[in-house]
Amino acid sequence: MIQNEVTEIKKIMTKNDCCIHGLAGCYVDANKEMHILEQGKFLVLQEEEQHKYFDLIKKGLSGRIGKNLLNLVFRTENGITVPNRDTLMQVLNSELKDPQVLQAYFEKIRDSYAYVDNYYIMLVYGVYDVPGKTADGIEMEDASDVVYKFNLTLLCPLKPSKAGLMYNPVDNSLENAMRNMMVELPMNGFLFPAFNERMSDVHAALYYTKKPSELNDSLLMDVFGCEIPATAGKQNEMFINAIEAVEEMTFDKAKAIYSNMREHEMELKDSQEEVVVDKKETARILEESGFEEEEIQAFTKTFDEATEENGKVLLSNVFEGSNKLKIKSGKTEVSLPVEHTDAIEVRKIDGKNCIVIEISDDLLVNGVKINKFDGPIDLSI
Repeated sequence: MIQNEVTEIKKIMTKNDCCIHGLAGCYVDANKEMHILEQGKFLVLQEEEQHKYFDLIKKGLSGRIGKNLLNLVFRTENGITVPNRDTLMQVLNSELKDPQVLQAYFEKIRDSYAYVDNYYIMLVYGVYDVPGKTADGIEMEDASDVVYKFNLTLLCPLKPSKAGLMYNPVDNSLENAMRNMMVELPMNGFLFPAFNERMSDVHAALYYTKKPSELNDSLLMDVFGCEIPATAGKQNEMFINAIEAVEEMTFDKAKAIYSNMREHEMELKDSQEEVVVDKKETARILEESGFEEEEIQAFTKTFDEATEENGKVLLSNVFEGSNKLKIKSGKTEVSLPVEHTDAIEVRKIDGKNCIVIEISDDLLVNGVKINKFDGPIDLSI
């Protein structure tokens, strides 16, 4: 799924355009005991209660593709999708009306979810009549010929409310407040099937993680049977390791590669929401950045080994979601937009390697304008 498709699904999870038909839930305590809640219709809930569910759902579809939101593809064996998808299809086709199907589904999640405290499994069933769109992206309400049925599963921690005193209006007194188990925002979740190209894709799902560095591998393997996707941090690490495979890395080469990659990202931004580069594209960028053939080969070899079969990374993960060039030496850090890296260079001054920044406009220090210079300004490295 791309970001626009995620946004479209989030829009139907609101009071005005609600496509939620049913709810089911299961409370799993710290001893792994399950307490299945009675399933029901969403639209009969009080409006205030609906909004609390909307808050949970909105969070479970939040973040950036490739970071908090990861596209999952089911494994196939000899062209046949692994059985994990069958369980998800049974839950989807049951429309939350089969207690046995729900019981088996909640048990599967309970047995595979690595979480040591109390949590709540929230299961949403919805039906969306997908409106058609004109070539310029205008929705046509009467041109719907696609029906998207989906389940959204959210795994929410349950925490006791804070201890304290409460006012009792009957006795006109203060007393100990009851500590209730409160449902917190989800740590993990998944949308099945995926909404790819504005259609149902039963061969894929969208996975949400609050902490991009923690994917809960056992859940992904047991429930989806899919390959574990590389996190944003892992992709960034893989790229840095591949770059460091080049033996003689200069400051100018490092500047050039990030500057050229940023330029490549901006060129494709209108046609692709998430710009992906593979080893071939990265090799071309390295060549443009002044790398020699043997250096490119060293990078490609390490890149291949790290990315395995996929062989691709998101540029937004390489930049860690930023367009900044971040320079650090000891306790000194400098950050500036990649587009303006020409303003900074490394020079040897008085026998020391120094970072030199050209001052072309006013120099401000915490907002204070500097109008006198006693000598060269540099940051030693």
